[in-house]
Amino acid sequence: MNPQPVGLPIAITTLLLSFLFFLNQGCSEENKPEPVDQNSTAGGNYPIDFCLVSGNDLDEEGSDMIPFTYVHEGTTIKFCCEPCLPKFKKNPEKYLIILQEEIDSQKEEPKS
Repeated sequence: MNPQPVGLPIAITTLLLSFLFFLNQGCSEENKPEPVDQNSTAGGNYPIDFCLVSGNDLDEEGSDMIPFTYVHEGTTIKFCCEPCLPKFKKNPEKYLIILQEEIDSQKEEPKS
């Protein structure tokens, strides 16, 4: 008869759980986007009505996309969906220029 060590399954389980714990540490609080009150940009406060990354209309009726708001260095950015965030983070300057141009053009338009 060849008895199996009782501690082996416990050691493997402990090792696996430790690995999963340390793997999860890559998603620490500093890597998560800043939480934003989704209502803070509602009511016309956000200067543009389209996503800077995709060009899709924000809050388009019939769309299955869920708008996502992110604060980048104090500037609130609203995307058509959360998957646009990594694209924005690759080159934020490109998209911030577009946002600034839109804001500037709105200031130049005569109000009726």
